Amino acid sequence: MPQPIRERIVFGPSKYAAFHLLLSRWLRHYAKKSKYCYVTLGGTELKDIQSVYFIDPELTCNAVSFERIQQRHALAEVTAARLAPSGISITTVRQDIFTFQRQSETPHFFFVDIEGAFASADYYLRFAQMLRDEVLREDDVLFVTSYLGRNPGWERVFQRYDGEFRALGIEDSDSKRKWYRLAHPSFTLFQALAEADLQQQLNFECVGCVEYRDTSSMGLYAYTISPGRTIFTSFVRSTRHFHISKGYFPPDQSAWSKLG
Repeated sequence: MPQPIRERIVFGPSKYAAFHLLLSRWLRHYAKKSKYCYVTLGGTELKDIQSVYFIDPELTCNAVSFERIQQRHALAEVTAARLAPSGISITTVRQDIFTFQRQSETPHFFFVDIEGAFASADYYLRFAQMLRDEVLREDDVLFVTSYLGRNPGWERVFQRYDGEFRALGIEDSDSKRKWYRLAHPSFTLFQALAEADLQQQLNFECVGCVEYRDTSSMGLYAYTISPGRTIFTSFVRSTRHFHISKGYFPPDQSAWSKLG
């Protein structure tokens, strides 16, 4: 009897409530009229692709889902085959999403759904390379997730983002922790822009951030890219904050209002 494939990733409703909240805000205020090529770390169930298709089957084309772990990729292939008769066409690729090579002038929608903290590893270098290579460029949209759970090592975080905190005029530890939760992916993306020397050519704008709890505390952050320049302080301070817990609750601005 064949053994079941392990490493199945099943996320709860709060994750997709967060995804729908930001997707709806982006569609209302930022989306172009053309289709988007959809590039994702969709997991084994490909729920994000199904969500986008449910909202508008004409919104995206050429959906590509990356998964570098063999067992997870095998499960994603099974899911893609199951969805195909419904008209949802998905290509699954067993590689790192940062190996993606752009082959179309069509705007792209990237969902970089990582399980760890977006402030860790070398994400700013990876995104800098995507920007240099124009894999990620103007008219694209970027959704990223980041882990917001246990203590990330605050002294290390404070040291790493010392320049960002100084630019924002933040000095006390409590405010630094709050701003980290609210905006550390923005810190990382600005570092990527600076590394690629493109902060004077590209304007990153944060559509919003949503805190939610699935198997752990997480944040979902959405960004648009347009021609222009990115000014760090206005880029970060313009963020709108929402919160979801125990299912869907209306947007909660209290965390943002406390930050000024």
